Amino acid sequence: FKAAVPAGLKIESETFISPVPGFEEDENDRLSTKELALLEGLLASGEKKLSLDTLARKTGITTVGPAVNSLLARNAVMISENLVERYHARKETYVRLTASRGDGDALHAAFDAVKKGSKQETALLALIEMSGFMRQSLAEPVEVTRAALMERSGVTSAVISAMAKKGIVEIYTCKISRFSYSGRPSGVLPSLTDTQKEALDRIHKSWFDKDITLLRGVTSSGKTELYIHLIDYVMRQGRQVLYLVPEIALTTQLTSRLQRVFGDKVLIYHSKFSDNERVEIWNRLLGETSPCVVIGARSSVFLPFSSLGLVIVDEEHESAYKQQDPAPRYNARDAAVVLASMHGAKTLLGSATPSVETYWKAVNGRYGLVELLERYEGGQLPEMRLVDMTLARKKGEVKGIFSDELRREVAGALERGLQSILFLNRRGYAPVARCKMCGFVPKCDYCDVSLTYHRRIDKLLCHYCGTPYGVPEVCPACKEPGIEVLGYGTERIEEEIDACFPDAVIARLDLDTTRNKDGYESIIESFSQGKSQILVGTQMVTKGLDFGNVSVVGVVNADAIINFPDFRSAERAFNMIEQVAGRAGRKNMEGRVVVQTYSPSHPLFGFLLGHDYQGFYAHELEERRKFNYPPFVRVIYIYVKHKDPVAVGTVANEFASKLRALLGNRISGPEEPAVARVQTLYIRRIMLKVETNASVSKVKALLNDVRIEMTNAGRLSGATVYYDVDPM
Repeated sequence: FKAAVPAGLKIESETFISPVPGFEEDENDRLSTKELALLEGLLASGEKKLSLDTLARKTGITTVGPAVNSLLARNAVMISENLVERYHARKETYVRLTASRGDGDALHAAFDAVKKGSKQETALLALIEMSGFMRQSLAEPVEVTRAALMERSGVTSAVISAMAKKGIVEIYTCKISRFSYSGRPSGVLPSLTDTQKEALDRIHKSWFDKDITLLRGVTSSGKTELYIHLIDYVMRQGRQVLYLVPEIALTTQLTSRLQRVFGDKVLIYHSKFSDNERVEIWNRLLGETSPCVVIGARSSVFLPFSSLGLVIVDEEHESAYKQQDPAPRYNARDAAVVLASMHGAKTLLGSATPSVETYWKAVNGRYGLVELLERYEGGQLPEMRLVDMTLARKKGEVKGIFSDELRREVAGALERGLQSILFLNRRGYAPVARCKMCGFVPKCDYCDVSLTYHRRIDKLLCHYCGTPYGVPEVCPACKEPGIEVLGYGTERIEEEIDACFPDAVIARLDLDTTRNKDGYESIIESFSQGKSQILVGTQMVTKGLDFGNVSVVGVVNADAIINFPDFRSAERAFNMIEQVAGRAGRKNMEGRVVVQTYSPSHPLFGFLLGHDYQGFYAHELEERRKFNYPPFVRVIYIYVKHKDPVAVGTVANEFASKLRALLGNRISGPEEPAVARVQTLYIRRIMLKVETNASVSKVKALLNDVRIEMTNAGRLSGATVYYDVDPM
């Protein structure tokens, strides 16, 4: 419920406290200083009752609960609960003439009433002009806000109120939308090339046989133009569209592109909006059946659509669609497919690099498959080059983290007035702080991870629980002043590239620079308009952004995403590098991609250099077949958490052995995950591989039976067990 419904729709209760009349302190049971301060603050306020928050603020006492409970026990105060609705509609105050159009006598009477007050007469003349009251060409006069009238006529609200008392004008309020499109939609659909028209026709034909179709289109092939044509087709039938994107950053460019065609029928919904904004979208969809298109991140699958006709899942391969923590651990891509089937709608999955499972389903006929294998208007895919960093360092061709080749390419782009993107999937300044005297590495007190240094706030941060730590001046282990930072994050990349190119304007796109929705918009719009020349970012820069002036992309450290202990690591690395490479050389421009790596012989790079998705898919599918991984099985991770490091191992081993007795070699583990302690809880993971044709309900029943058996025997005391199905 919390995941599905905006917080602003959840009614909460607020506790109020009021004094008991005639209370007298018992001489043998004196009030404490804190209790006395609360009671005096309550009486001094002159209010009949105060909320606990207000009372704490007035008295300066942060924890009022224990003292209030004590006062309750002494019958010194009473408490009451009020239900509080968190959503507040936005309202605007308007002014209109009470005279009817064409009623000359009433209008003359209005001017007679204000002839002694020049300000009122000025306001009356302004209102007549702004509302178009005298223009018979208008079916109805234009509504005029009080604020606009005050600005136009230069009068105060008191003048307008005085006019209302005389009966000349009426002041009224209306609810208004928080979302408005100031421009005029053209309604003109983007023109399509012959290749795009053919792909669009094949999509429509595939929906005759299949409700779900995969569109595999190389980067910059014009998938968004096809989406716009499909959205228009569905909306002309009077139905609604859900357009899912994996990153909030993508909504910025998409919104402007769609609004130019569809105007205020475009709605946006994601977690960076305020509670009131999200409730407004929710209520609009709940109360209206009119056609619209909703652009949203994964939580938008829970919106109350009334007549959904099409679901588009852009960049369907992205792991960002999967909710990891907290529960519910759903994949928005899969949930969107179910949502579409509930409404009898069609689903279009789009990607340049589809997930192995999705492409396998498409190739084997479960989904329709349409491929768009050339860039828009015959543009060429960017040239990709590998830099062997081991060899480059031996030759002295590396300074800091940048190879000379990458530096030359960025410099060349700047000289030609073009832009560059530098990709490193690690935020912060440096991933590790270490004592150079004894090797001590500061770690989080609550998680089993080293701390990341953030220079802007001069703090060490845990990226798992968010706890900040000061940077120690001396090493806690050897007491020597030897703490240094090692490695690179986007913050440090930004600093180093600024030192290399001091005249260039550099922007950074990561979680630290985009804490609100305006952060995304300002960075992306600035780069789109050429106000910044170099964009440094994490995986946010790899997904679907369309920049027409980018000629160079640098993958600063490819090894960080390849060498990861997960069966999807190669797929994830291929997708990220191919996607970020696709930001270069759009709009028929020549593009170059420089990939820095210490493992140039890795088989992945052979496929990347040739932009060979088909070759990568065949290679990866064979690996998955050999070691029995999806799409040939479904994977379920069973997590056991406990505060005691010994108990967590005992519980996990017993749980695994009971499951192994029922499911045999389908069970692997338990094992310690890459991060074996988070927020003081130690973690063990059991892997269950289930055949794709097996009954999911039977598997759930078996897992539940084992959990109940262990719970009844007291074996799960203090432990938490949860499941992650189809982990990403």
